Amino acid sequence: MKCLRVLLLIVLSFVFAGCEPLNSEQKEIASSDVREKISLVEWQFSEDKTPEGSEVMISQPAEWTTVTIPHVFRLSGLPEESSGLYRRTITAKADETDRRFYLFLEGAGSVADVFVNSQHIGRHRGAFTAAAFDLTPAIMFGQDNELLLRVTNRESESANCLSKSNLFYTNGGLYRPAWLIKTNAVHIYPDMGSTGVYLTPVNISKEKAELQVHTVVRNSRDRAAYVRINYTVKGPNGKKCGQFYAQDAIPANSNKTVIAAKAIANPKLWDIGKPNLYTVEAELVVDGKAVDSLTERTGFRKVEMKDNRFVINGKELLARGVCKHHQSEYHWNAINDEELLEEWKGMVDLGCNTIRLAHYPHRRFEYHLADELGIAIWAENGLAGQKWDRGDNKHETKPNADGERITREMVRQNWNHPSIVFWSSGNETYQEVASHYADIIRKEDKTRLITYASAGEKPKNVDFVAGNTYQGWYYAHYTDFKKLPENAFISETGSGSWITHHVPYGTSRWNVDKFEPEEYNELFAEFRFQTVFRNNPSEHKMFLWWNFREFYNKKFKDNRNTKGILTLNSMPKDYYYLFKSFMNEDESVLHLCGRHHFYRRFEPNNGIKVYSNAKEVELFINGISQGKMKNGDYVQPDATKKSGDKTEKVEGIIINNVFFWKAALDPGKNIVSVRDDRFMTDSMTIYQKALEGPMPVSAASLVTNLESSNKNNPAIFIDRPVESQGPFYSEVDGSSDNTFDVLPKLVEGSSWISTKRLSDEKNKTDLSFTVTKPATVYVMYSIGTFPAHTLDKPDTSLMQTADAFADRLKQAGFTDTGVKTIWRRHSLWLADCGLLSRKVKPGDMIHVPGRALDYVVMIKRL
Repeated sequence: MKCLRVLLLIVLSFVFAGCEPLNSEQKEIASSDVREKISLVEWQFSEDKTPEGSEVMISQPAEWTTVTIPHVFRLSGLPEESSGLYRRTITAKADETDRRFYLFLEGAGSVADVFVNSQHIGRHRGAFTAAAFDLTPAIMFGQDNELLLRVTNRESESANCLSKSNLFYTNGGLYRPAWLIKTNAVHIYPDMGSTGVYLTPVNISKEKAELQVHTVVRNSRDRAAYVRINYTVKGPNGKKCGQFYAQDAIPANSNKTVIAAKAIANPKLWDIGKPNLYTVEAELVVDGKAVDSLTERTGFRKVEMKDNRFVINGKELLARGVCKHHQSEYHWNAINDEELLEEWKGMVDLGCNTIRLAHYPHRRFEYHLADELGIAIWAENGLAGQKWDRGDNKHETKPNADGERITREMVRQNWNHPSIVFWSSGNETYQEVASHYADIIRKEDKTRLITYASAGEKPKNVDFVAGNTYQGWYYAHYTDFKKLPENAFISETGSGSWITHHVPYGTSRWNVDKFEPEEYNELFAEFRFQTVFRNNPSEHKMFLWWNFREFYNKKFKDNRNTKGILTLNSMPKDYYYLFKSFMNEDESVLHLCGRHHFYRRFEPNNGIKVYSNAKEVELFINGISQGKMKNGDYVQPDATKKSGDKTEKVEGIIINNVFFWKAALDPGKNIVSVRDDRFMTDSMTIYQKALEGPMPVSAASLVTNLESSNKNNPAIFIDRPVESQGPFYSEVDGSSDNTFDVLPKLVEGSSWISTKRLSDEKNKTDLSFTVTKPATVYVMYSIGTFPAHTLDKPDTSLMQTADAFADRLKQAGFTDTGVKTIWRRHSLWLADCGLLSRKVKPGDMIHVPGRALDYVVMIKRL
């Protein structure tokens, strides 16, 4: 896996240095004398107010705003199921009359109608596959042309095109890149949104392999075209290893597929962790002149299923990895390249050899990355979740022409990616529909495996059915995961967790979508990881965790699915490090769990947990050794499992890479640190509630005489730096789920005063304290407005409360820093907040008046 990390770092260095890596979309169809590809980034946007069911109106609305794509309606404050208009001009020069103009959309949610100069060009139904539109018939040469897109995600207009699901949000909008492609009259045609060049390695051996090439050529002239296509093949080292050509006659105003083949001697095979890629340049020649050129990549590898096992190039693949969506917290489905690269960097760091890109086709950008990294991909067509539909609003209950087309588009658009090992015909849906689409895939592609992600369904026409199994979360007991064969092929498994929810270690207590403590999630994950990675790896042939990152979904707090090993804003949860310690054994891991549980009110000896792949780890509390533990010493607590009226005791099993001490914390501040046999260290500062009386305060504390006027809401000074993405309220029972987002630089390094959630009326309190050293006191507070994509309107009452709160503080010497930032409310939706500050000297007493408002007081030493 080290080679994967090196490769990814090379890719990242190109991207962030302003250079484009080989996998970039700009290189996919390179600009040249014969073909030009122009990125269409800036557009004018307006809501489309055409009544549902009416004929599409393209009359200009009153207001337009400038947006850049990727863009979704939410970023402009419109809900998912809206309709929007995007417009811009494109220039056609007077001497380009013999050129063809194509609009290439990588993704538009969910139905796109394209107009040029008010003339309708075409429509594409389906949010997750690409589409190409020939604009030429409506182009006026020698002038600017208006390009207008109507993109609708309305329920009535976007049904039954593999776009909608109850399992995830489908954001309306132009949420993937768009391109203008100019070609000559005879050109390689973007067949079904593909590049038009299909590369198929067959008959692969160590000595040779055959490369079959199908190229779709379009002749837009009124007479036949006699074409020659010259192919140049370069190996992974960049050197030529084959040249060949094909010739054919293309009738006037027609498409034709030109077929060629070439034997490649001694092919270097593409494999897991060995991303040997070949490039193939197709040069289209008419009348002795090059008129078009495209470069595509492929890898030579053979995928099989033998004895119910995955085999690549004759070697078994034990598929290990994660599932992921195409979404981020700020941008929703309009996720940008930098965010995608960070995700892939994290999945490589984790040690994945397989990634399920759920539940729909993702951008080619991601498949390119997988090709370059030697990671196997599960690609899915978008048929997902219909099994759980309720009421009359049911879609995709039967196969339809759009579903068939979209499934074909998925296959053809991603044909050349050696990383795609598995095609999926659906997830948790009607098995008859999934069976039909599996048959469509089989007719398109016989070189890959076809699968399905099942919650009990058993579709036909697939090579294997994988299971979405959640024993210990939605049903059964977490130890039931060891049962075979039902858990031999895992397409999904996972449990939710939120960083402010906690129970004592070893406690099996949770409430799905309401109370999801990290400690139960760890029990759940530890048992699965030990079972798959140590106790019985050969019989768990596929293990894909749901999910890599949290994603928006109407589950936990009607906001998100919390099963991600990263939060929605990409912060690793504790068990990320346990997963990494098993999957990426080349990387040393040492991680103290529970740093976000900064104020502990359970028994002082409830325990300290560490995840590490070291042989031995030593724990220190306040500088005093608590002893060493060896890897393999830890045994999970015994559990009880209920079956009907019976209760069964389940003995705990040894869990490798987990270290646990029943060591007592001192009342008040504790500095916890660990050191392993490789001399790696980790540390954290946490606080323990005193069993009796007030919590002791150090004489050197920056804050003294801290008082809260509400005896039911004690205030605690947390003398450690605040952390981006971390919690700041003290409750762990699900009543204070607020967290910071990215902290302003001004407050970095500040300590803070923690209380119960202050926006809860019953927790309202006046705070007072004395500072002992020169410092700046900051107060961050909600101001009653919200980012547009939350769709929340300004809260007038909250704004008035915030203004009154700020005015009181300004009267006490605070000033507005001018910094506007965001954080997460108790609902986990983002909220705008302001920041006040006041410089203080030793001995100053600070008073902060109570309001039913989210706020936190931070103190930073000068």
